[in-house]
Amino acid sequence: MCLIVLSQSDNTAKSLEQTNLINIDSSLQPITSIITGENNVLASISSPLFISSNTLGSIMQEEEEDNSIIVYTVAKGETINQIAERFNISTETIMLANELTSSKVKEGDELMILPVNGLIHLVEKDETIDRIAKKYSANQNEIIEFNELNQEGKVFVGDILIVPNGKKPKTTVVATTKPNTTPQITMPNSYFIAPTTGLVTQNAHFSHTVNGIKQYNAIDIANSLGTPIVAAAGGEIQIVKRIWPNGNYITIAHPNGVYTLYAHLNSYAEGIYPGKQVSQGEIIGYMGSTGNSTGPHLHFQVMGAYNSFLKYKVGSKITY
Repeated sequence: MCLIVLSQSDNTAKSLEQTNLINIDSSLQPITSIITGENNVLASISSPLFISSNTLGSIMQEEEEDNSIIVYTVAKGETINQIAERFNISTETIMLANELTSSKVKEGDELMILPVNGLIHLVEKDETIDRIAKKYSANQNEIIEFNELNQEGKVFVGDILIVPNGKKPKTTVVATTKPNTTPQITMPNSYFIAPTTGLVTQNAHFSHTVNGIKQYNAIDIANSLGTPIVAAAGGEIQIVKRIWPNGNYITIAHPNGVYTLYAHLNSYAEGIYPGKQVSQGEIIGYMGSTGNSTGPHLHFQVMGAYNSFLKYKVGSKITY
């Protein structure tokens, strides 16, 4: 699925000076593009591709259906009801997608706007498309079609799905605000190697959920654009995908039932695809700033075991 992430506000939506980021399908080879701004050329860079609003408009008119996720900046005086009406979705959809407990928003807030009424779901261990559809009182065929899954609707741990017309479950588990309280596999420090080199810019932060409970098992490592990202341990590539907020990301299933996730990649290494077996230390991609990112870095998270790199404080240097 080709998802388009646009940053726009009330003012820039009407302006042709807006530069838009187009997320190209992961199956396409990276291409070289020119990033242009107002009356100047900013840089030449490989995928993702930047185009003008005029070109974007032509593409959007040719598309039969727009499955984009929009990052919208709240304008002065706007209410969440006005924003919902503007994008023809429900207020509940906006609140669920952004985990809002109040409908109050203020100027400058950034909201994730889904292309349809519904919600976003992060796939957990042992979940199936059937279970997900039942959980949210949704139609599983609609989920499969909208997310362009195979006919069987196979999903993997760490997959991010849009659930069209999904409803919030009547009974939910209150998410914890404490770092990892769920027991996890204890693994020897030698099992994982560093997934990249650089400086720790964010220590333990949200990674995924387990039975509705938020886990804080991720770390951010920053370095220059294009820094190699390697498999922290051997295993099978499961997800090679681009979607907000991870941008370009990869997940690897390891033989002991543990999963690792590598997000915000600039591009994938040659020959990386779902189902490929990779060895520990093998290059799988290159550092970038795609998705919800403020600069080149790797968001590295572990699912099913403790992330041994959480012991490093912000500012620590990470090497292979």
